[in-house]
Amino acid sequence: MSAKVFVLLVVLLSVATVCLHAAPQAEKYEAVSNKLLRPEYEYKYEVKDPEKQLFFDKNEAGDTAGKVTGRYSVWLPDGRLMTIKYVVDKEGGFQPEVDFQDNANPLSG
Repeated sequence: MSAKVFVLLVVLLSVATVCLHAAPQAEKYEAVSNKLLRPEYEYKYEVKDPEKQLFFDKNEAGDTAGKVTGRYSVWLPDGRLMTIKYVVDKEGGFQPEVDFQDNANPLSG
């Protein structure tokens, strides 16, 4: 075997090893009665910046069956507060409800 072929093989094996170790790990689900249980989660955040007149927030939660419920709001430049409430599930997919509140000021109070 020539030196060039040997070096090429070493490089290819090194790259393959790095790729295998860097591959993302599959999420661990628990199987119960042929159903996959996902971990429950909940998160929320809020941004208020009176100086720049910015406001947005979000709340979301998911259950073990895969159903996600949430809400997010954005204070629009025209003074309205847009709020989207949503449910995501296998049957209906993403199901939003959009609401606008006129002359809102989420920065006060």
